[in-house]
Amino acid sequence: MSRPIHPVMVGTAGHIDHGKSSLVRALTGVDPDRLKEEKERGLTIDLGYAPLHLSDGRRLGIVDVPGHEKFVRNMVAGSTALDMAILVVAADDGVMPQTVEHVDILDLLQVERCIVALTKVDLVDEETRLLAADEIAELLEKTKMSGAEVVALSNQTGEGLDLFKERLEAMALAVKPRSKDGPFRMSIQRVFQLKGIGTVATGIPVSGQVSAGEQVEFLPSGLKSKVRAIQAYGGEVSTAIAGHSTALSVPEMKPGSIARGAVAASPEIFSSGDALDIRLRVLPSAPDLKHRTPVRFHTGTSEQLGLLLVLEEDKLLSGEERVARVVLEDPVCAAFGDSFLLRLVNPVRTVGGGEVLRLLDAPRKYRRSSLADEVRNLVEAGSDPSSRSLELVRQAGPGGCSPAEIAAAIAIDNSEAVDLLAKHDALHFHQRGDRAFLPEVIAEGKQQVVDSVGRILRSKPLAASVSRAALRTSRTFPPALKDAVLDAMAAEGKISSEAHGKVLFLDRLRPLSDADQKNLDRLVSLCKSSGFRPPKLAELKEALGLPESGLESLLARAQDEGTVVQVGEHFYSGETIRAAMVEIRNNCLAHDDVLDIPLLRDALGTSRKFLIPLLEYVDGLGLTRLRSGSRVLLPSSELSVLLSRSQE
Repeated sequence: MSRPIHPVMVGTAGHIDHGKSSLVRALTGVDPDRLKEEKERGLTIDLGYAPLHLSDGRRLGIVDVPGHEKFVRNMVAGSTALDMAILVVAADDGVMPQTVEHVDILDLLQVERCIVALTKVDLVDEETRLLAADEIAELLEKTKMSGAEVVALSNQTGEGLDLFKERLEAMALAVKPRSKDGPFRMSIQRVFQLKGIGTVATGIPVSGQVSAGEQVEFLPSGLKSKVRAIQAYGGEVSTAIAGHSTALSVPEMKPGSIARGAVAASPEIFSSGDALDIRLRVLPSAPDLKHRTPVRFHTGTSEQLGLLLVLEEDKLLSGEERVARVVLEDPVCAAFGDSFLLRLVNPVRTVGGGEVLRLLDAPRKYRRSSLADEVRNLVEAGSDPSSRSLELVRQAGPGGCSPAEIAAAIAIDNSEAVDLLAKHDALHFHQRGDRAFLPEVIAEGKQQVVDSVGRILRSKPLAASVSRAALRTSRTFPPALKDAVLDAMAAEGKISSEAHGKVLFLDRLRPLSDADQKNLDRLVSLCKSSGFRPPKLAELKEALGLPESGLESLLARAQDEGTVVQVGEHFYSGETIRAAMVEIRNNCLAHDDVLDIPLLRDALGTSRKFLIPLLEYVDGLGLTRLRSGSRVLLPSSELSVLLSRSQE
């Protein structure tokens, strides 16, 4: 656009017929009431938008909200992405019921910057003006908007309008714009169809940016569409940025597939859920809220029916701030730190609001006391990504957290989450498994592995290896933790991965007693002397005169040391197996990488009974592979390269 946009959003608030829309028209020259019914009734029903031209040539977005109590839900939908507010109060009426409720809503939604337009001053005397101003100051005194400047003006005569615009502009320019870094997210305020364009979705992005040609995901449905074009304040732009009132052309979305309340976001980052853990502040004017009170939950532009679960007591008292959970009838998309409002179902009134701490799918069972501790810990972790990710991983327990889960929980890009977890001093990040764990969880997992190996090898005390599959997983030792623990032990030099899924525990390769070592040497010597006609277990037992349990323990130890290798039912010496692999490789190289089996059989002095299992074993090591009835060499395999180097 030729005139750039100041990425800050201003919203109106105030009682019906106090002049909100008239003020917007006077400031911008644009009528924010776009609906036919609004123009006929002279009543704002839904959200309206208008750009204010600043003195430096930029545009500032203003959203006009309805003031009638019947349309508070629409007012809330327009207020959740505001950076500052214009509170409009008519001097002849002063503070009215919807003035109070709108102020409560702005305060609960964490709107801190506010300027007050004291309208209709042409209808009152000076004393009435001052009384109205005092009443407004008293109303705002206990809110985040305390001390807001009051500017007296008249939309009819123009009195005070220039001063108001000057003060509004100064305040808006002092606001730090929302960050355009991080993932894009925009709550949908309006959806409509345009001939030749298709579906258009409008809203105010609260974070990040998206450009034409990029894809967005609509939550909670999970539907995706490429953004064909973008408009802001009536002009086409290449990128939608946080703080702009934005219209996205998303032609891949069919009519009716999205509506107000949905969220357009960067794909695969944010999630949806039907339960939210929250920090809730109950308004002093609200009634006490009992456990399982039916509520209307507002966040972003979404409104959902649900139940309030009081976690710490049987009810929440008016004016209290507590942690709680809301379970909804339908899922919503929200992120940590989002503001929300609670309204009663009957009678419909605003009773509280606060901050979203966690979004999840509602579990069927929970203990209120335990859940309260969890949620309080989230509050104590605060908004710092490092502290919050640590707490999330801690609460995840043995399962740990993936970068994607952290990214969704604290509203950052997946790449940022990977970097955060990988560099976190208080976390163990398993890079191969893409998951973070507490160091103490890894330590406990290591002990579980050691204890498990001890039980598995109880009947083979000399053995040092088990199959990876033998290390059973459980609720307290899930597969992801098992992988992380074994990789950590390998990095520490405590284990090594062997062929055929074996894991060797090096600490168990302690020196043998003289008697055991002597028997082991006899065993290896016998296997070695048998060459390529190796013995079975019964033959070894008879030749060595050892009990079967003792012999199996020795065999396991010999295999762990690599001095004996079991192939099918037979036991070769490690040297014999290595000699066979050298001969197989040389045979293949002499015949264009294809094995000549008769020549190999004669060279090894063996028979088909022994040779076929031996060749299948070598296939398993990755030296050769059976293809179309012929066995071929894999010359670039790790084993082939090692054999080549050893022969140089």
